[in-house]
Amino acid sequence: MNAKNPDRKASTSDIFNYAVGEGANSVAMNSWGSFGLLYLTLIIGLDPIMAGLAVSISIFWDAITDPLMGHLSDNTRSRWGRRHIYVLIGGLATAAIFLSYWTVPQLLESKMAAFAMVLLLNLLIRTALTVFVVPYTALGFEICPEYDMRAKLQGIRFFLNQIVNFVFGALAWPLFFKDTVNEATGETINGSQIAGNYNAMGITLSMAIVAATLYCCFSTRRFATDNRDHPKGHNDLKAFWKDFSSIFKDRLAIFVFIFTIIAQFSMGLMAQTQMYTYVFFMEFTPWEKTFSHGGGMIAFALVSLNLSKVVHRFDKKKTGLIGMCISMFGGFGLWAVFSTGLMAPGAGPFELFGQAFHASTIVFGILQMCWWGGCGLVIPLSTSMVADVAAINAKKNGTEVRNASYASVFSFSQKASFTITGVLIASMISISGFVSGAGEQTPEAIRNIANLTFLSGPIVLIFAALMLSRYPVTRKMVAQYEQGESDA
Repeated sequence: MNAKNPDRKASTSDIFNYAVGEGANSVAMNSWGSFGLLYLTLIIGLDPIMAGLAVSISIFWDAITDPLMGHLSDNTRSRWGRRHIYVLIGGLATAAIFLSYWTVPQLLESKMAAFAMVLLLNLLIRTALTVFVVPYTALGFEICPEYDMRAKLQGIRFFLNQIVNFVFGALAWPLFFKDTVNEATGETINGSQIAGNYNAMGITLSMAIVAATLYCCFSTRRFATDNRDHPKGHNDLKAFWKDFSSIFKDRLAIFVFIFTIIAQFSMGLMAQTQMYTYVFFMEFTPWEKTFSHGGGMIAFALVSLNLSKVVHRFDKKKTGLIGMCISMFGGFGLWAVFSTGLMAPGAGPFELFGQAFHASTIVFGILQMCWWGGCGLVIPLSTSMVADVAAINAKKNGTEVRNASYASVFSFSQKASFTITGVLIASMISISGFVSGAGEQTPEAIRNIANLTFLSGPIVLIFAALMLSRYPVTRKMVAQYEQGESDA
């Protein structure tokens, strides 16, 4: 940690300073998850399958870059330590490529040229995010190396993730995607179908990425220990293979990675379809979109902020199961209320602060808050679990903790899940009858997408809960390893 105070524990302000860096990752990933498919299908005019393919091809590139970045970071010796230099370079590169993503493809008239450009930019932005996220995650493991503190740091990290997501995601509807009226015809034009709105969002959010990156690097500089006099690591192919083959032999690590893939997959299903449900099924106004979408983010953030308290009371396995039960209640509840006809979209109209609202929007928002609130326990919890198993592995083998290597495989697991979701969702949206570039969709297609939003995530989450129920790591087990008392 700090060369002058190596034993000084991170304060809450240290953790918040670190967590600001998550804002850069949140802006890049959450804005794509929320608006990416809308942008590619409604503005660029790509078929949903082509749009999903452009995103999903990058899984093969991630399979290479994530582990390489982890190995490189763990074996870096520099004045600024093993993490900060990569966080800085990766964050700034992400901002530049992110801006290009929301602007350049619109300039191309050919659909194949647009597809090729989207694919290229997606590969580049994922590379930049790999350079940023893998060392950034490892830095968090090192700032808080204790069992409960790991949960606290990840909870605060994801709290900041969702606060940023709320400001630049939920508020994106009134900020960037306001509906307009065609003066000639009087027809309302959906803000998500106006190309210039995506340009404005890209410019604003790229500046936010730069600001979050610079603040994080500067405010956590005391954790950037000069390690030039440490024994040099090996960055050859043999050393790389040795490091990662040992990780894939780690039974506990594989358990966490597979659980993460399943849990993230369930949440990705909801995240990438809910926008279509807002626009076409519920027919929300911009402020209703903000209420429903933002409410989920706030619920996620507040629950994440209190993760350490729940973990302290119930330990990590029970905390995860509690979170998934809350999420499933929200998801299945949305289906039970709206897909069965118990309440119709647009029911109970009223006016709130001069804006049109509906009772159905309130019910929808509350149930969606349950879904994302439960996720606010599961996602940061899984990240802290990776730090636990990395520490256990180091104690068992008497080696240095390879935080970046473990973080890289974890990052790959998350991206793999996200990419698999993109492929499946694109195919399912196409099968549902959704027509790219069309302002109006058939009632059958709208119902199909709504059911996909409400049911797919909770059903998959059942399998994640069954898997987590077999997770063996406890607070007591970690303490035994740290004290050298376990031979397990």
